[in-house]
Amino acid sequence: MNRETLEKTLAALRQELGSASRLDEKSRQRLRELLRDADGVDPDSGSSPDTMHRHRLEELAVEFEIEHPTLAASLRQLIDLLGKAGL
Repeated sequence: MNRETLEKTLAALRQELGSASRLDEKSRQRLRELLRDADGVDPDSGSSPDTMHRHRLEELAVEFEIEHPTLAASLRQLIDLLGKAGL
């Protein structure tokens, strides 16, 4: 994974978050926190914030699967990218 790929994935997530009109405030806040944490990922050094855990991302993806499938897909793409980077 390179910085550009990560930035594109995060931009897609931010766009989906902005357009998700039926998203409750708790879920919206969890996604904001996730995006803040994801900004701290450094694909060049292979480091990420301690709060960027795969299980946390997967929980969010599952939570959004029915009501917000595009958000879930974007989260899974982020999970895949982080996995490929060894994070």
